[in-house]
Amino acid sequence: MQTKTKKPDLTCAEVERFHTELALAEAKIRKAILSARKQRGTLSELSKFGLTAAVIFVFVFVGMNFGAFAKRAEFLMAKVSSEEVTTTESSVAKKVTFQKPKLVVKKDAEESRLQLPELLDEIAPPDNRLIIPALGIHAPIKTATGVNLDAANWDDIEAQIQDALRDGVVNFPGTAKPGDQGNAFITGHSSYYPILPGRYKDIFALLPEIEIGTDIEVWQNEKKFTYRVNNKYEVSPSAVDVLENTENPQLTLMTCTPLGTALRRLIVTAELVESA
Repeated sequence: MQTKTKKPDLTCAEVERFHTELALAEAKIRKAILSARKQRGTLSELSKFGLTAAVIFVFVFVGMNFGAFAKRAEFLMAKVSSEEVTTTESSVAKKVTFQKPKLVVKKDAEESRLQLPELLDEIAPPDNRLIIPALGIHAPIKTATGVNLDAANWDDIEAQIQDALRDGVVNFPGTAKPGDQGNAFITGHSSYYPILPGRYKDIFALLPEIEIGTDIEVWQNEKKFTYRVNNKYEVSPSAVDVLENTENPQLTLMTCTPLGTALRRLIVTAELVESA
């Protein structure tokens, strides 16, 4: 018959040490739980703060560029509405056939008909103008005064251009004049600070909507020049090759993009097709 060996009783010191270790372990677990809860609370607060900041940013951004966004929205809505009307008219035209009436003109009436006077030619505006009928753009063409290109002081040149942009679009210093041989470079705002003066702060808000083949009218020194868009692309703000001269008469339009930012530059080029 086997006899069970009796385990030695724990000493008071060992029991106290066991309780101490247990208390420490419990404290670590509580600390970890509190830390996790605190971290979740911090992440939740950060998420709420980030969402609030994003909403505020959107409201401020839209408010600062409201005129440009409103102009873009109005144009797109009109475009969609026009496409719907065209589609409806096309479908109706397929169902309805109109018979063209025959005209009977007597010889004596034809000989004695009144001769209508020819329409007067278009009256030239009092100043140089850029007109894009398809986009509803109509703006004076200004020049930056007091610019010294030889000094290559770009900060001063930029300041002079910004002053001129208050009253229209600007024919960039050192480039050709519209109608002349070379690259006539014109820049304008797509959106600008609403608190600053100026009537043309979003004159080029719709320029991204221009299509290849669109006609652009330019009045320069009371002469009308018609250009036709042949290219549209974006470049970085540091790209200066867009200012280079060209062999043939060319019109180049530039504005900031995306709308409300200065991250990129939208470039639209057009070739001269008619001069009057």
